[in-house]
Amino acid sequence: MLTITKLQCMLEGKQERIAALERQVEDLQQDRKFLRSQIENLTSQRSVPTFTTTATSAAEAPKAGKSLYSEPKPRKRERVASSSSSFSNESGSEMSVSTVMSGASSDHKKRRHHKDRRRGKKGKDYSRKRATGVQYVIHRYKQVLSAFIKKKSMSGAFRHYGIDRNTIANTASIAELYLAAKETLPLVGMFRPREETLVSYAQKCALVIETDVALARKIEQMKATGELLPITVKKARVMHSAHQQLGGTAESLLMG
Repeated sequence: MLTITKLQCMLEGKQERIAALERQVEDLQQDRKFLRSQIENLTSQRSVPTFTTTATSAAEAPKAGKSLYSEPKPRKRERVASSSSSFSNESGSEMSVSTVMSGASSDHKKRRHHKDRRRGKKGKDYSRKRATGVQYVIHRYKQVLSAFIKKKSMSGAFRHYGIDRNTIANTASIAELYLAAKETLPLVGMFRPREETLVSYAQKCALVIETDVALARKIEQMKATGELLPITVKKARVMHSAHQQLGGTAESLLMG
């Protein structure tokens, strides 16, 4: 029975991963289209100053000749005036094209923003938000736990918030320690974002849980009754990586 449950969890995790990757591919395709339109817009805008500079230099060339030689004939003045007017007309047309391109780009942004808002109504997307601290990890865990209690499905809870299972599993021990025995968090110490990651901090929490038999049993019971998410992490991997980061044993962590 346990084997079937594990296989079902693994299958749900794979399906959630595939769905998350599909959403990421769709977002990347939209970003690529938007960047292409931006590049076209910038290219058209850069061509206008270059063309205007060329027109200005062409208009100033006869003026330089005027100072070096005798006074130009009236016909030359007329030619310069006509050429400058033609350049201004052409530059005006270039500016109109640039205006149209910028308008099209703004319309694309509005459509994309409207599509994102429409997608947000179906389900809040936290998959691309990176956790910045312990409080955010706990808050996100509680949200998924609340959805799990309502839907009675792990995959449904993750899909509701657009979060990958591994995202929660990698930092679940932080929330488990907080919800099961909040008073033991000082044993782990404060989270130092400049010196460690949330995953390494979660491994410290997992080490504290595993070294306390009563606490580990309490957490397992809370998972069985639905008070915590039934997520399991390989103990051997957690213990090994946590020992490497701490540079000592579990007793040294508890004493610190």
